[in-house]
Order: sequence, then structure tokens, then C-alpha cells
Amino acid sequence: MTREVLGATVNLARSRGAAALIVVPHFGIEPPADRALRRRILDETGLPYVWIQIGEGWRLPWDRHPNARAAQTIATAVAAWLREH
Repeated sequence: MTREVLGATVNLARSRGAAALIVVPHFGIEPPADRALRRRILDETGLPYVWIQIGEGWRLPWDRHPNARAAQTIATAVAAWLREH
């Protein structure tokens, strides 16, 4: 189901002339189960995505969201992808 939803979202964005990119930030080391899911959902479908390794401690202290350093890393990865595509 996730593959279908993401595929439909990408197709809708493209149909409206937008660049489509799925951003996959990952904090810390990627467990084998997560890697397998990423490959099945994103790699096997050819959906456009950028996987971003982020330091485990790069979170806001009061929740699990990225801090400024992580946000900069994410923005840099997205900008690089957009330049290439």
C-alpha cells in the first residue's frame, strides 16, 4: 500500500509540473529491516528519493524532529538532487 500511495503522489506531482522527491532522513545506523523496506518500497519501484544519514544526536531536545544541523544536511541533499535532476 505504501508503494502505491507514494507512486500516486509522485505521479500527481509530475502531472502538475512539479519535481517529485521523497526525502528519507535516517537518524543513526539503519537497521537491516529498515533497509529491506526502503529497498522494497523505493528502490524496486524506481521512485525518486534521497536517503540522508543523520547523526543520532541531531534532534531537537524536546522531540524527535531534526535540529538545525540535521535540517541543513537535509536541505543540502535535496538541493543537490534538484541540481542533478
